Amino acid sequence: MPARCLALLLLLLAGCAERWERPGATEAESDAAQAQCTALATRQVPPAMVWTQVAAGYWVPPERRCRTGRDGTRECDYRPGRYVPARFDWVDVNAQPRREARNACLVENGWTYEGLRPLRLN
Repeated sequence: MPARCLALLLLLLAGCAERWERPGATEAESDAAQAQCTALATRQVPPAMVWTQVAAGYWVPPERRCRTGRDGTRECDYRPGRYVPARFDWVDVNAQPRREARNACLVENGWTYEGLRPLRLN
């Protein structure tokens, strides 16, 4: 169940974009400024990919599920315990400093962060 909630949350967040505003500026100007600052931040703080552990390993306990059949007999399924190994993946350790450089660029150019706005698909 928690995995489904997380997937739904990520789907909802993927449908949103940051809203940066400056008095008298249009949404198109905001989008252009964001793109320009993103490009500048990427040049200043390039990606630095590191192979790292992203999730710890853990044990799943054994499970026994029983039910009563139509003829009144008891039927059980057994799943033995198992170890789920740690997960590793490539992580960009410069993602946060790059995001901070991008945001600083926008603020320096007079933009103010106003939260998220729905992403338009047209």
